[in-house]
Amino acid sequence: MKLSPFILLLLFGWCRTQADVAGYSGQHEISTNNETLTFRHLHNWDSPKVPVLFFDLAHHERFFSPANDFAYVELREAGGKLLFRSPSPALSKLWISPDAKFVVGLSDIKLRNPYQLVVWRNDGTLIHREHVSAVVARMSPKQRRGFAQRYPQADKFLTARYFLHGGVIYLDYSLLGVPNEIGKDAWDYLHPLRVRHPYSDDFSESVTNWVFWFDPEHPELSIAQQGSELALSLRSPKGRKMTIPLGR
Repeated sequence: MKLSPFILLLLFGWCRTQADVAGYSGQHEISTNNETLTFRHLHNWDSPKVPVLFFDLAHHERFFSPANDFAYVELREAGGKLLFRSPSPALSKLWISPDAKFVVGLSDIKLRNPYQLVVWRNDGTLIHREHVSAVVARMSPKQRRGFAQRYPQADKFLTARYFLHGGVIYLDYSLLGVPNEIGKDAWDYLHPLRVRHPYSDDFSESVTNWVFWFDPEHPELSIAQQGSELALSLRSPKGRKMTIPLGR
């Protein structure tokens, strides 16, 4: 999909970006293990099915369905017994919680990748999936209502991309293909509302391939109960602690 220079400027001109020599591609495999478990991931970003699933923007959950035969994770016991295997987005960092109850996939891969954070229980239950961008829209309740009233179809399309952080409404809308889906007028409404991601202000992106939102060398992940909900803690690119709610 080719974007106009105008849309590229809107998407990437405000945040820190890096040029890409070529689009992300190829087959990649990573794994991590502890004394009792091995967590493994493989993805083939040359598959012709990747753009098909990605540009079905309203149904990115299909990346976790049998329609995805190009990327998966699997968790095995030390003796080789398979605990679960699941289709997945493209991941670049894996983690097993010390109590072995959870496994986490992080990704700095942006191109045609719908989620950069995924959390499973050790039985394969998917408990959290999240797309991460360096830039989001911050909206007051009045602005949120105004957007829905003026652009009801765009608002409906983006409904699943709203999130609350610190009691503030944010919209994760900077995604390849979204401008064409919601139209220029709706995009122009959101453009002045853009801010750096509330998790940390040191996120950055390359033009097409990468989103740099966690410390790849020392992410220092942990999962803990906070009240009635689980929360994931990790370090941003500059080492700042971030806490991401995972739900119950």
